[in-house]
Amino acid sequence: MNAIDPANIGTEAIYLQPEPAETAQNEGSRHIGRNVLATILTRVVNMARGVCIVPFLLRHIGLEAYGIWTTVFILVSYVGLTTLGLSNVYIKYTAEFHARREYDRANALLSTGLTLTIPLCSALFAAFVLCWNWYAPLLHLPAAYAAEGKEAILIVLAVFLSSIALSAFGDTLTGMQQIASTQHFLTLSLLVEFVLIVVLVSQGRGVRGLAEAYLARTILNDGLTIWWAWRKLKWMRISPRLMNRESFGYIVHFGGVVQVQTMLDIFLASVERVIGLSLIGGAAAGLMDVAKKWPVAFSAVPMAFFGAMLPAASHVDASNQGEEREQQLRRLYLNCARYSNLCTALFVAAIVFWAAPILRIWLGPELTMRQTLLPLFVVFSLATQMHMMTGPGTSIFRGTGRVYLEFSYSIPNLLLLAVFLPLSRWITGAWTPLGIGIAVALATCGSACVLIAVAHRVLKLTARDFFEAVLLPGLIPYASALLLSWPLTQLVQACGRWTGAAVLLLVGGIYLALSLAMLYRLIFTEAEKQHGQALLHKGMALICRQEKVA
Repeated sequence: MNAIDPANIGTEAIYLQPEPAETAQNEGSRHIGRNVLATILTRVVNMARGVCIVPFLLRHIGLEAYGIWTTVFILVSYVGLTTLGLSNVYIKYTAEFHARREYDRANALLSTGLTLTIPLCSALFAAFVLCWNWYAPLLHLPAAYAAEGKEAILIVLAVFLSSIALSAFGDTLTGMQQIASTQHFLTLSLLVEFVLIVVLVSQGRGVRGLAEAYLARTILNDGLTIWWAWRKLKWMRISPRLMNRESFGYIVHFGGVVQVQTMLDIFLASVERVIGLSLIGGAAAGLMDVAKKWPVAFSAVPMAFFGAMLPAASHVDASNQGEEREQQLRRLYLNCARYSNLCTALFVAAIVFWAAPILRIWLGPELTMRQTLLPLFVVFSLATQMHMMTGPGTSIFRGTGRVYLEFSYSIPNLLLLAVFLPLSRWITGAWTPLGIGIAVALATCGSACVLIAVAHRVLKLTARDFFEAVLLPGLIPYASALLLSWPLTQLVQACGRWTGAAVLLLVGGIYLALSLAMLYRLIFTEAEKQHGQALLHKGMALICRQEKVA
C-alpha cells in the first residue's frame, strides 16, 4: 500500500491502493488479511454457539442458574487481574523484536513472563481454595446452588489462571502475526465445548456440566497452541536462566498500565450484571446477559480487526520513523475503523429494527419477559456500535506503547456511570434492569466519543475525515434494515417459530444483498470495487476447480 497523503485523508486515495511491486508492507497486509479472515471465522462459530446455546440453557437450567453461570466468569476475571496485562506485553514486544530479528530479547521476555506467572497463578488458586469460607458469603450464591456453584467457580478459576500462565505461547504467535493458526485451534475447541455442553447439561449436570465443558475446551485449545508454537517458532528458547531486568521492566511498566486498564474494562463490560445481581438478584443478571448476548456475539466479528491491528501497529511503529510512520498509522487506523464499523453496523442495524421478530424466533412466542428484554436488546446493541468504534484507537495506542491514553475511555465512563446510575434510580423510583441498562449504555456512548476524539488528536485527523471514511458507510445498513423491518415483522408474526426462522434467514440474505448493492453504488471507491471483484473472481475460480476435481 502507498503511504497516506494527509491532504487526501478520507478520499479514494487511502483505500486498498494497488502496489506495482512486492514490498514488506504488502506482506504485512496479507498477514493482516489472513489473520482477520481466520479470526472472523472463529468468532462467527463462537457467535453461533453462544446464540444457539442460550435457549437450550434457559430451558434446562433456568434463568437464575444461567445468571449465576454468567456471573461466575465476572468474579473469576477479577481474581486473575494480576496477570492479565502480560498478554499485551507479549504481543507488542515480540512483534517489535521479530521486526528487528532480536530473538534473544524475545526469549528473555517469554522466560521472564512464564517464570513469574506460573508460580503467581498457582499461589492465587491455592489462596482462593484455602480462603473459600471467607469468600463464599461475598458471592451471594443461592443456597440451592451453593455446592454446585463452588465446584463451577473453582474449575473455571483453575482453567482461567492456567490459561493466563501459559498465554505466552499463543500471544507470541499473535505477535508473529500467526493469528490464523491459533484461531483454527480455538474454532475446534469451541465446537468440542458446544457438544459437551449439550451432552452434560442434558444429563443433568447443570452448572457443573458447563464448567466441565469449559475445562475440556481450554485443555484442547492450550495444548494445540503450545504444540504449534514449539513447532513453528524454531528460535524459541525458554528457561528461568534467561530472565533479565529489561524484560521485568516491560512487564511491570507497560504490563502494569494495561493491567489497570483491563481491570476497568472488565468492570465496565459487566457492570450492569454486577449491579443487577447485587441490587435485584440472579434473575436480573441473567436477563441483562440474555439482552447482551446478540450484540456481544456479533461484535466478535469486527473485533477480529482489532486483534490483527495491534501487532501490525507495533510492527509499523518499530519499522518506520517520522512522517512515514505517522502516515502508515493513520492509514491503518482509518482502514480498520472503516471496515470494522461497517461490519458492526451490518449486525446492529438488523438487531435494532428487527428486535421483536428476532426475540420471537430465538426465545419463542411465549416469552414472558419481552416488555423489559426488547428495549434492553435495542439499547445494548446501539451501545455496542459506539463501543466498537473505540477499538482502532485502543489498538493503535497499545501497539505504539501509548497505552495510558486508553484511560480517556475508562475514566469518563466511570464518571458518567456515577451520574447516570443514580439518575436512573431517581427517574424510575427503583432499581430496574431497564434503568440500569440505559444508564450503562449512555455512559458507554459518552466515553466512546471522548476516546475517539483523543485518537483523532493524536493521529491528526478531523471530524470530516472520520465521517466520510467511517461513519457514512455505517449508515447504509440502517437504511436497508429499516426498509425491510415492517414486512419481516408481519411475516414472522404470521408464521410458526421454525418457519419464522426460515423467513428471517431469507430476509437477512435480501438485507445483506441490498446493503452491499447500496454500498457498492454510493460508498465504495473504485479501488475497493476492483478489490472486491478480484476476491469474487478468486472465489468463483476456487469453486470451479473443486467441481472439476469432483
